[in-house]
Amino acid sequence: MKTIIKLMIGIVLTTFICVNVNAQPKSEIPADNKPKMNWSGADTLYTFQFNSATNSWSYFQREIRRFDSQQNPVENFVQVWGNQKWSNYMRINYTYDINGNEVEEITQEWDGSSNSWVNAQLKTTSYKGRHKEEVLFQQWKKPTSEWFNIMKYLIKYNDNGDKNNVVIKLYNGVTKDWDNHKKYLMEFDAPYSPPSVVIAQSWANEWKTEGKYSIQYNWRGDKTQETRYTWNQSKKVWLEGIMLEMIYDKKGNQTEYIEKKYNIANQSWLNFNKHSASYNEEGYMTEKTEFIWNRDTRQWDVKGQYKFTTETKI
Repeated sequence: MKTIIKLMIGIVLTTFICVNVNAQPKSEIPADNKPKMNWSGADTLYTFQFNSATNSWSYFQREIRRFDSQQNPVENFVQVWGNQKWSNYMRINYTYDINGNEVEEITQEWDGSSNSWVNAQLKTTSYKGRHKEEVLFQQWKKPTSEWFNIMKYLIKYNDNGDKNNVVIKLYNGVTKDWDNHKKYLMEFDAPYSPPSVVIAQSWANEWKTEGKYSIQYNWRGDKTQETRYTWNQSKKVWLEGIMLEMIYDKKGNQTEYIEKKYNIANQSWLNFNKHSASYNEEGYMTEKTEFIWNRDTRQWDVKGQYKFTTETKI
């Protein structure tokens, strides 16, 4: 179901930060902003997948939504297509405060054996004024039927109101306390601008530098390039790891995303993954093609093709 998770463009899934010590860089910049929902006003959004064997399009999944009186999504659930029928897969319920800020997001998975929705993840957000102050992530424990703490973000801002400090803590089930895990420090080239550099630190009895993100933007403020480095403590140098490139059309829609990895042997960037997208006049994504780089042919191979529509047929 990994592909299904990746294709849920309308639904914003709660994703816990990867703690794999062998990753490079070892962590992602924590992002708690919800991206633009694809076909945001749609009650039902269908995804079609191209079958190269039959040279035809077929159902892949559909997302069904409910909204409150302010048109905020309160329930999104995904069904997948198989055996000529739709089957429940996952749903997310949202709760808002009186100011319209999202304060709770519950993710549930469909249990086919009991034909019921089962709790999976809970994200709770608290605010100080208009700013997010803490984001708490919890997982559901079936044996005890309760939410169990997993991770939380503690967010601070500079005098301009820009988020400039994020501390990630992991819950220690033994001590029943929160342990330091990661810290992200944002640096800015100018007031009220997005961060141009993010320094990542990890906790080992003290905060130690682990990675760096160098970010570039276009005139709209859209991210156009992000280069990720890992700090080599013994050599005191930054080692290139991953480069992300984003390309936009004149309306600001992201039409291409390219991921590259650094080859230390020949000191060059090598293509790895890519996707391209098309949009309608309202700025909603209508098509998406995913590619993977073929080192032998030195070309992009198509990995998957998808279309998005509110219609039951294409």
